[in-house]
Amino acid sequence: MKNDYNKFNTSRPIKEILAEIKNQPVINKGISDTLAIKAWTQVLGNSIMRITTNVYIKDRVMFAHLNSSVIRHELFLNKKQIIASINEYVGSNAIYDIILK
Repeated sequence: MKNDYNKFNTSRPIKEILAEIKNQPVINKGISDTLAIKAWTQVLGNSIMRITTNVYIKDRVMFAHLNSSVIRHELFLNKKQIIASINEYVGSNAIYDIILK
């Protein structure tokens, strides 16, 4: 069944409006960044989250502040795998690098 709207009826389904909003580049970037930060916990687990003090994204680079230099080094050695896992979780190339501090 086709959605026919006459010229006097300007109402549209909310699903259609949300799809339009979500596809705007600024909104889409914000959603990807938020999912990538969530992926940090999902991909690496709660034990890493306990030593993580801050995670943020700027210009597709994820910055993660950690309390443990040993774990930081271990994550550095696996950085490419972590980036791939986070991007897979997000469903796009949300990040291209991780800076571990």
